[in-house]
Amino acid sequence: MGNELVQEQTQFLLKQQDYLQRRLSQVQPMIRWVAQQVEARHLPPLLSFVPLIESSYRLEVVSHAGAAGPWQLMPQTASRFGVPINNSFDGRYSLPLATEAALTYLAWLYQLFDRDWPLALAAYNAGEGRVAKAILAANSRNLWDLALPEETLFYVARLLALSRLLQNPDRYSFMLPPWRQGADLQLESEPQGCSLLAWALEKGVSMNDASRWNPAWRLPQAQGVSRCPIAYSTSDGHQPSGHQATRGPFIASTISLESLHDPLLLQASKGLDLGQGGLRLEKVPDPLGLDRRPVPLLP
Repeated sequence: MGNELVQEQTQFLLKQQDYLQRRLSQVQPMIRWVAQQVEARHLPPLLSFVPLIESSYRLEVVSHAGAAGPWQLMPQTASRFGVPINNSFDGRYSLPLATEAALTYLAWLYQLFDRDWPLALAAYNAGEGRVAKAILAANSRNLWDLALPEETLFYVARLLALSRLLQNPDRYSFMLPPWRQGADLQLESEPQGCSLLAWALEKGVSMNDASRWNPAWRLPQAQGVSRCPIAYSTSDGHQPSGHQATRGPFIASTISLESLHDPLLLQASKGLDLGQGGLRLEKVPDPLGLDRRPVPLLP
């Protein structure tokens, strides 16, 4: 079943080749930045493309299930991994904060499910409680034997199919775009006062430009937040240029993920979190204390 699903998803992605190539080109600065974080943690390179299937690498999206941002984090999961969420700031929409949390979560899931990446990816989509219960019910650790939502199986199969295309483009006559398009993303790690407006005024960047990379700010200044890295680019006119930053009230708008009808995306199966569904898994090691040994790219 697994091979058939992966082959089916490979053919699906090939039918969407023009769109996939275009999207890979458009979001390269973000992919490259995330890939650096993945490499630093010695995680599989394929994880850099999880946001492509989760959100098509859009920062400002939210699903009907309440998952938000490029990594489509649920509020409980984000909070578990230190992402601040309040009325003025939602760190799930922050590429740096969401990436840190998502990669920590994925590495933790990998350890939880005995170093099995397909199971870890399924748990990222459906919740670790749901996957753990399915393993117990089936008495099997083979993902494709488990009673999981169809969308979860498609999700893992699509990621595996994507890895096939990216690793063996010639075999599938898939043309990869040049990998150095667009200027690299930059970070202001500790902006004073967590004020996006103050940073924009200091850099001479309009609030529209500043919020393009930083939709986590619901108001110009984040209240009660100590970590609020600001991402910015020096290309496409989104750079310090002497423009007057816009003053006044500012509320970032979000886009419904379902309204996009993006062919790369699947309906989310975001489900159970740790300890739900009658499972108690506190004995699992702290995700921040993982032994991060290099692991191979998923087949």
